[in-house]
Amino acid sequence: VIYLRAELKYITVRTAEKEYILEESLNNLEQEFGNIFIRLHRNCLVAKAYILGYEKRYQEFNEEGNKSTEKHWVALLKNTSETIAVSRRQQHLIRTT
Repeated sequence: VIYLRAELKYITVRTAEKEYILEESLNNLEQEFGNIFIRLHRNCLVAKAYILGYEKRYQEFNEEGNKSTEKHWVALLKNTSETIAVSRRQQHLIRTT
């Protein structure tokens, strides 16, 4: 398992080969498997073994004619080109891993 992501009332379980759906609480999974996963975002637990590193990315927003650029951190993952956003609240974790 690469990551567990909460979406509405389901959990998407992502492996290197495919995705599965669970009816489970992300909090329960975190309590049970907290030694394997790290919470990088309020809706996502990522397997520590699949984190390659972290990268700062820049994203442009255009709301009502006002352009702005926001920087944020993402986790780079093994066996997939997907990245996982690191929430501001969890950014302290990337300095300790």
